[in-house]
Amino acid sequence: MAENFIAEAFSLLAISLVVIALRWVSRVWTVGLRKLAVDDYLMVVAGGLYSAETTVAYYVGNPWHGLANSGMTPEYRAALDPKSEEYRFRVGGSKNQLVGWLVYTVLLWTLKTCMLIFYSRLTDGVHNMRIRIRIGAVLLIVTFLATFLTILLGCQPIHRHWQINPDPGNFCQPAISKLQVAVLITLNISTDFYLMSVPLPMIWGSRLATKRKWALSVMFSGGILVMVAGILRCVLILTSGVNGPQQAGQWSIRESFIAVTVGNLPMLYTLFQRLHTTALTSLNSATAKSSDNNKRRSYPLGSYEPSSGGGKKKKYRHPLSMPNDTAMDSDERIVVEGKEEGFVGRFGEGMGRFGGGREGNSRGIRVQTDLHVESSEGGGDVGMPPGTPGRGMGAGERREWV
Repeated sequence: MAENFIAEAFSLLAISLVVIALRWVSRVWTVGLRKLAVDDYLMVVAGGLYSAETTVAYYVGNPWHGLANSGMTPEYRAALDPKSEEYRFRVGGSKNQLVGWLVYTVLLWTLKTCMLIFYSRLTDGVHNMRIRIRIGAVLLIVTFLATFLTILLGCQPIHRHWQINPDPGNFCQPAISKLQVAVLITLNISTDFYLMSVPLPMIWGSRLATKRKWALSVMFSGGILVMVAGILRCVLILTSGVNGPQQAGQWSIRESFIAVTVGNLPMLYTLFQRLHTTALTSLNSATAKSSDNNKRRSYPLGSYEPSSGGGKKKKYRHPLSMPNDTAMDSDERIVVEGKEEGFVGRFGEGMGRFGGGREGNSRGIRVQTDLHVESSEGGGDVGMPPGTPGRGMGAGERREWV
């Protein structure tokens, strides 16, 4: 069983590090190395923390054999020789559990911070969202300190965390502490719910197709999986008896793996979208070369993008994006019903961004076309007053559809 978990733990670690590397590939490809944001660098820190957590979980079973200062009767504690190997294993295992809880907490809240920073870009410029981001920042700081200090200082003096005899009590048994479990599960779930509440109302308030709304909602609701894993972890810790220490280590790894994956899903979505588009472009290009160059070709409306000067093709633009140099370029805007702010999705600088500035009372799409016509000899429009039926567009005149 222990060998199976070791293989599982390091496999999940390897996958997580690959996911973080792919996130960086996506972000560098999208915004460039110089425009990487704070959450991109924090995700590297998270990778280091996850590596440390995996190492700590490994030590739970080897060399400490899953032992800690829990799972003993008072008589057994009194009879245990302080110079025995088991005594040393239980002291070392208890210290290992305490360190594991602390690293686990720092990792989870680092990932939450990455998501909040990402959402701050996602909602930049959207009405009333800045205050929600600030509330989220305060919430993360307060809940992190509460959780970290509860684990570290919930048992005083601190050496009681690895005390064997007399029984230090449940609060001082880090592998199965009910105090730690209660505080962690409450604050962890509450912060995850708050983070999910940031993007979802904007998605469902937009004019996106319902199918796309569901797809984005599922992606941004990945925190539910993290919450389920956290609940399972806490329940198994409290109900596993002498196996509590091993269950704590195993499920902390699984929950952290899910959290790392979910935290990087938006960026992976962008990467795979771009790879898919690149592949289609290459395929279409190869097909076009093999066809008759003089044959007239037709394109679905809106699918053809003419090359700009120099033969360069436009970058792939995600439907939820907006013109701004901080993320993936796009001219498409999605306006929130009943809002004064433009609701814009941008999968680029943090996968993307919703917001991007005030749009006044924008409630539709405005297409503005400037036509400049030079007259030639014999032109029927020359000299005709503006507004004359049949008259062409004059130089500098503007036509608008609202």
